[in-house]
Amino acid sequence: MNTNESVMEENKKSIAYEFVNYAWKNENTDSYLRINNLMRTALNLAIEANMEFHEDDFSTILNKMSGGYWFGCNSNGKGKGESFYSNAINSRNTSAIKSYEKWVGLKPFILNNNRMHSGSKFKDEKYCYSVTGFDFEERKIYLVAYEIADRKEEGRRKLFNFNNKEWLVFRNNISLF
Repeated sequence: MNTNESVMEENKKSIAYEFVNYAWKNENTDSYLRINNLMRTALNLAIEANMEFHEDDFSTILNKMSGGYWFGCNSNGKGKGESFYSNAINSRNTSAIKSYEKWVGLKPFILNNNRMHSGSKFKDEKYCYSVTGFDFEERKIYLVAYEIADRKEEGRRKLFNFNNKEWLVFRNNISLF
């Protein structure tokens, strides 16, 4: 491939970007609520349709399409749109997963060959765990755990947060079932 071809290849937009950008450029409403809902829906459709994302697509979409208004806030009030990451993992859209991880600078938290995301659940002998979110600045995952006997999750809960190194220790010390 010569230099001109490689530059053209780099400038080529992904199908996911083009799809979301089409929605952005062709919306015809004067309602921010409708625009925001449209854009979230368009990005989620691109993810669920397993459209190909480039590495920088999440960053580019956020910056060029006012994503700060519609990406959504996490439980910590910061707009990183964790629901898109959960959707990408559940949809098995590897390119969207990698684009999101690059954008937020996340090294994935893995358990039994599965990436953890908001809403992921797992059990050991004593507790049922649920991932409640991430802190992307601190590079941590947050979990809540209830004793297995507490099926309605009304009793005492334990809260956990781990960086990647601590996560490796934690996952090696629990016995899942």
